[in-house]
Amino acid sequence: MLNTLIKRAGPAFRQSTGCHPSTTILSRTTTRTLKTLEQNKNIYIHPSPSTPQVYTLTYLPTTPPSPKLAIGTTTTLPPTPQTFTENPHFRTLLMDTLSKHAHKDPDLINEAYGTWGAAMGVKSSVSKGLKRDRKLHTESTSTPSTPSKIDTSSIGGFHHVVDRRTPYYGGMRIPESQDILGSLQVDGEGKLVGGFVECESYRLVTADGVLGLTEFLEGKVRERVEEEERRG
Repeated sequence: MLNTLIKRAGPAFRQSTGCHPSTTILSRTTTRTLKTLEQNKNIYIHPSPSTPQVYTLTYLPTTPPSPKLAIGTTTTLPPTPQTFTENPHFRTLLMDTLSKHAHKDPDLINEAYGTWGAAMGVKSSVSKGLKRDRKLHTESTSTPSTPSKIDTSSIGGFHHVVDRRTPYYGGMRIPESQDILGSLQVDGEGKLVGGFVECESYRLVTADGVLGLTEFLEGKVRERVEEEERRG
C-alpha cells in the first residue's frame, strides 16, 4: 500500500521540486569556481555577464562582485596599463591599510634593517668622532667645549614599500616610482617607526604585472575589503 502511494505521488513530487528553477540558478552562480590571475592567485577574475571581454578583478569571491570594492576592471587577461581601469575607492582602502599596518610587516622590518645597516655604521662613526673631538678640545683648552647640536640618535631616513610584481632586493636596486606604494620612516637604529607616505605615482598595473603585496600586507588588505563587504 505504501509503495503504491509513493508511486502515485512521484509525478507531483517531481513537479514540486522543479517549480523553482531560480533556486538552482542562484546556487550555480554562488558556488561556481572562479578563475584567478596567473600572476596573483589571490585575485579573482569575474567575467561581466552583460559586457563581453570585460573582467572585474577583486580579492573577493562573492558573485556578483562589488564594483566599489573591486581592484578595477580590464578588457584583457592578463591586464595591461592600456586595458586596465583602476578603482579609486580601492586605492584609498589600500593606502589606508598600508598606513596602519605596513610598519608591522616582518618582511619590511627586515628589509629596512638590512638597507639601513650602512647608515647605522656611519651614525656610530660620527658619534665616536664627536666624542673624541670634544675630549681633545676639552683637554687642550681651558674653555669648556660647547655641546654639539647634532643629534646622531635621529639619523635615519625613509624605506620604500615596493610592489612585489618584480624581483626586489632591498637597497640593491632602486625601484621605479610606479612600483613604490609609499615610504616609511626609519630611525637611527634601522627600525621602522611608521609615518607612511603614499607615492602618488604608484600604479596598480604596469607592464610588469598587477598589484603584488607581501603575504602580511595582502592579508591585511583582504581583511579590510571583507570588512567593507560585511558593512554593505
